[in-house]
Amino acid sequence: MNYIKTLGDLVKAGRIQMGLTQSELAHEMGLALRTVADIENYDANPRFDTLCTIIDYMNLQDIFHAEDSESKKSTLLAVINQELSYFTEEDLAVAVKVIEGLRKGLYPKNPE
Repeated sequence: MNYIKTLGDLVKAGRIQMGLTQSELAHEMGLALRTVADIENYDANPRFDTLCTIIDYMNLQDIFHAEDSESKKSTLLAVINQELSYFTEEDLAVAVKVIEGLRKGLYPKNPE
């Protein structure tokens, strides 16, 4: 398991679910904005005390246990939701068509 990627994904998904910016989350945890940004971008290997702060604040005690498919799905949905929040109504219509095309391409035998 790639713990740096897992930590970055969980921090980003948790931050999004809390409705916080990176800056707000960093302030709440008493960390530098750069620390949060680096973690979310997989560019950090945080110190032990920083890691403990993040785990406690974001309730990530299970980070070192194998992720089940539901938690992966939840993380992915939070990231997708954040990205879609920037879209206009027209952008969303295009995104739906792209996702439908992707599904049909990956699973051509599945019914509509």
